[in-house]
Amino acid sequence: MIFRSLFLFEVLRLIRSPIPWGAAALCLGLRLIATWQWLPDMSVDPTSTSGAMLLLAVAMMLTANLATSRDTRGGMPETLGALSGHAAERTKAATLAAVMVGAGIALPLMIGYLLARFAMGPVAGVFDPFEALGGVLAVPFAATLGAMLGRWTPWLVAVPVIAFLIGAFTWINSQQSGYGSWFLPVVLFHGPDWPQRPSALHAIYLLASVALFAALALLRHGARPVRLVAALTAAAVAVPTGAVATAAAPGEEINHRFETMQKNPAELLNDMDAQVRERYFGRDARRCEKHSAVTYCAFPDYVAWIASWVSAVNPVAQALPPAARDRLPVVRQFTDTWFSAEDDEEPSIRTFMMWGRAGAEDTYRAVLASQLIRSVLGLRPPSAGCDLQGQSRALVGLWLLGQAVALAPPEGREIQIGSSAFLPVQSPLGMVRYGTAELGYARRLLATPGAQQRIWTHWDTLLKPGTTVEQALPLLGLRPEFAAEPVKGQPCS
Repeated sequence: MIFRSLFLFEVLRLIRSPIPWGAAALCLGLRLIATWQWLPDMSVDPTSTSGAMLLLAVAMMLTANLATSRDTRGGMPETLGALSGHAAERTKAATLAAVMVGAGIALPLMIGYLLARFAMGPVAGVFDPFEALGGVLAVPFAATLGAMLGRWTPWLVAVPVIAFLIGAFTWINSQQSGYGSWFLPVVLFHGPDWPQRPSALHAIYLLASVALFAALALLRHGARPVRLVAALTAAAVAVPTGAVATAAAPGEEINHRFETMQKNPAELLNDMDAQVRERYFGRDARRCEKHSAVTYCAFPDYVAWIASWVSAVNPVAQALPPAARDRLPVVRQFTDTWFSAEDDEEPSIRTFMMWGRAGAEDTYRAVLASQLIRSVLGLRPPSAGCDLQGQSRALVGLWLLGQAVALAPPEGREIQIGSSAFLPVQSPLGMVRYGTAELGYARRLLATPGAQQRIWTHWDTLLKPGTTVEQALPLLGLRPEFAAEPVKGQPCS
């Protein structure tokens, strides 16, 4: 009866505290801001949210520490001694309350965030419930750790120090291998095309750690047999599961693969994890759909995104002359991590494992559409890029791009098309530069009735590298209006 009253008192005190609720609101807000412009990918969303859940974990560690360290503060032992119940019962009540309240906040927070992401669809990737559970369990993990510190250390500064060390080690390890140590409460990052993680083992490790820290907090009040057995049992589960999960996690393997990719990309496929090889390079690695004149091939968990790719490519394909639609490239999804091991099937267009939303999709649409445009125009720019200024192909290319996205200024911009594959600074036409004159004429074409028919009529002439903008203007029904700019780099051949 006394324990029940103490437990309810601690629960009500925690529920009324602004610290965990403020941390939960901050966690949810930061995650939604960070992912607002990306389509949901359940292969990575729960993991990233688990990292953000450290904010709530630290808040619960602090509140649990304040509750259990109450007995050690000046004058408190004498005051609390007059109350019914022993110090061990107060520790048990405060620890259990912190676990229950922390998990009670973390679980709906994780569910609410994931439901919000599902509503931002279409959804891709494979949802692993143990990844989400790991993020939730990180909060009671921290709460019991705070309770243990409150009983065994007399300094309130212990919680900030431990929180800083956990955060620092988590971040450092994630930077070194992508996975970090699995003895830490959370792992911050997971690539969408990485091998499967030992998430179930990690969840078991966290559960055992919660029991271990709670038992250690009670051991401060005496080494009773039940407490000793509970602590030893929890340690016997937590240490092996954490060690096995750490050994099974492919962090070092990812590092090794990256080194192989940099030194000898040809050997990457042979040196690859069998699961990854079968999933991304096997016979049934992709599922293909044909929309109008273009075929789209996606990994099975990303088929829902094909509609987004169609919205970027099909407007360009439909603007081509009928004869130019006969053999259009296949749009194929490539991995972010293992793309250098791909054997390109020509002709093909690459799309990766991320896609934008809420305004950010225009960048991805431009990257995808520009690949089709460069293929149709016969442009194969070198790695350093080439200059299309003064050529009629620039007008045609920009007019085609304008079918899919609003035309952007010619100045280069940095475009990221995958979670780990970065393209260099480029124009909306890729590694092809153009000037303000070409952009201005292309905008005139987009606003001119009958421009499509004129382009189709003079298609072969307009696509010749030797046809200049000045020669193309009368063919397109345009008058000279914009001053030509000098070619600054290597002309596109």
